[in-house]
Amino acid sequence: MNAFVTFLFSIVLGLQGADGLTNKPTGPPYKAESSAYVIRGTDARTYVTDNRSFRFVEVLGDKGNYEALLLLEEAYHNEHTYVLEGVKGTVKIKAWSLKPGYPRKLRWTFYETGNEGEVRDRFFRVSAWGCCDVPVVYSYYNLLTGKKVYVSNSDLLEVRGDDFPQGVRLVAFGYGGMSELGQPPQLQYGTDKMVSQRFSIVSAREYYDAPRMFVSTNGSLETSLDLRGSALTFTIVLKYSDGIELRIPVESDVVRPEKAALPEGYSLRTEK
Repeated sequence: MNAFVTFLFSIVLGLQGADGLTNKPTGPPYKAESSAYVIRGTDARTYVTDNRSFRFVEVLGDKGNYEALLLLEEAYHNEHTYVLEGVKGTVKIKAWSLKPGYPRKLRWTFYETGNEGEVRDRFFRVSAWGCCDVPVVYSYYNLLTGKKVYVSNSDLLEVRGDDFPQGVRLVAFGYGGMSELGQPPQLQYGTDKMVSQRFSIVSAREYYDAPRMFVSTNGSLETSLDLRGSALTFTIVLKYSDGIELRIPVESDVVRPEKAALPEGYSLRTEK
């Protein structure tokens, strides 16, 4: 029995050794360095973090296959001064294309005002944290191109049509950041590659009095719709906390502002 146990133990060790051989890195590892420090000012301290990291992402192509394997290099610089509200931040994201047997190749780079980021479907979403009555700002970048597509103060609404993922339509709404709080918020409609239609919602509302956003086909308010097998016809609903609603129809994949049901004092202005 002891000999048999020894035999099994030797097999286990052999398998572990073989597994170790197959899991060796194919090249030198990619490295990033993070840091944290304090700046001592006259009246207050500023706490600074510089965080850098990597992640691998498989990105879905237009035909539904995984078109690209990307290595994302993410760098986040955040500063919080003790006596001040909010956190100032900047984001730098690099995407490297990876192919077996070839060195990595830089695909795109973008810089954005923000504090953190994450992968959302075929987007990389940068979040600029809100403060006090200033809303969170989400910037959505297409992972294949590195192009900035949407700016929103909430999650995108999704309407799924035929031919996934090209048939997906998205709705965004919001302000572009603190420097744009004096401008009307924008409603955006399009795909995950481009905004096809954009409108300013003109009213006396202040930036902190934001509506909730929905899509609807039968009266019920939803955050997503599945319209596969039918025309992309539905209604975008902006609903304020005081009960005011704006209803903006989409007919056969085209927003129809002239048919929008708008209360007195509200209007849609077409933007390029």
